[in-house]
Amino acid sequence: ELDLEDHVVFNINPPYQDLQAAMAKASIGIHTMRQEHFGIGIVEMMAAGLLVIAHNSGGPQSDIVNPGVTGFLATTAEEYADAISKALSMNKEAEELMRRKAQESATKFSDQAFCTSLVRVLPLLTRK
Repeated sequence: ELDLEDHVVFNINPPYQDLQAAMAKASIGIHTMRQEHFGIGIVEMMAAGLLVIAHNSGGPQSDIVNPGVTGFLATTAEEYADAISKALSMNKEAEELMRRKAQESATKFSDQAFCTSLVRVLPLLTRK
């Protein structure tokens, strides 16, 4: 018995304001969906400065999380437990570096980044 009842909260489909408030108080964000095609929730957790642990598949693996740099990837319960343990035992400097790198990485998925890319490719689509 780990006596975690008072330290762990499961929020399932909360209103966005509640989600933002929870992320502002949280330290770690865990995302367990397998083969997530993209993972906007993961990007939102990274942007909020959480230490992210995501499933080692799909978009999180290929496009979002750089293991050990911007977060952690896991597949099995044991790997998730190991990642949680690593996240909780990081020294302050390493923790802050990972949070900062994750926030920087999340900006490549921002509305501004999308608009910039769209403006760059639109002329290619309108050529005759």
